[in-house]
Amino acid sequence: MNKTLLTASLLGSVLLASAAMAQTSPAPGFITRLEPGQMLASKVMDEDVVGADNKDIGDVEDLVLDRSGRVVAVVVEVDEGIGDRTVALPLSAVQMNTADAATTGSVQGSGQTGGGSAARNDDVRIVVSIPVDQLKAAPEFDDDND
Repeated sequence: MNKTLLTASLLGSVLLASAAMAQTSPAPGFITRLEPGQMLASKVMDEDVVGADNKDIGDVEDLVLDRSGRVVAVVVEVDEGIGDRTVALPLSAVQMNTADAATTGSVQGSGQTGGGSAARNDDVRIVVSIPVDQLKAAPEFDDDND
């Protein structure tokens, strides 16, 4: 009888331990934190956009996503003095890094990042490689498809 009681006690302990572990471990596929090279879209929204010369161009107005959820363009409100114009820039024209980082990384974090701490810094610096005169001459972005 003691053997049966001991076996039942051990089995109960194992089941309780596995149940406790299941409650604290995330289910497969869930993300519990940002990985190096990742950032939240909310950190990008309304951030200042600068040119390669570090002069202010405007700010991020929105992001364009494709059906799979990948960012394909960054919508920037370009300051023109009296009025502003909104243009959608291809992702290849936009680089992101922390304000103090020496290297830049892509918006999607495709392995070109300046390091793990760069993705978690709240001071995001968005640099556009397209000259300002081309941005001002670019066709305006129509988010309503009118």
